[in-house]
Amino acid sequence: MANYTKEISHMLDRLNTKILSQDKEGYFKASLKTKLSLIDLMMIKQIGEHGEVRLNQLIKVLEVDRNLVTTTVKKLMSHKWIQKRVDATDGRGQILCLLPAGVELYDEILDLQRKELEFILNDVTINEEKAILKFISKIVQYHTDKFEIKP
Repeated sequence: MANYTKEISHMLDRLNTKILSQDKEGYFKASLKTKLSLIDLMMIKQIGEHGEVRLNQLIKVLEVDRNLVTTTVKKLMSHKWIQKRVDATDGRGQILCLLPAGVELYDEILDLQRKELEFILNDVTINEEKAILKFISKIVQYHTDKFEIKP
């Protein structure tokens, strides 16, 4: 371990605190007209990136409880950001897609995230970007290997 272990740990704690705060107060609250929790944001992004998503696939990708996803789907539907329809191929599955207001919100989110990354990476070299990517990848790997429930 390097000389900055204590500082890195402190900043990770601060990051987690900010994530908790934003989840409660709303992501991009100063820029968006609406309050979005982390699950709202992640669902809109997943659906927007793929055009349409099977509900079961969304649960798998987000790695969260089915009840949380179905509650969030109802919330997003009530705001008229997404719609749900029966999967025509098997009749049992459900497909989610963005409605026009959801597409607009998705585009706003992407723009805000792009600006966020531009701010973060503005004065970072390509080698530093690689180190950042490796660092984040190692965090994801650790939490996947250590805490993921395997069948």
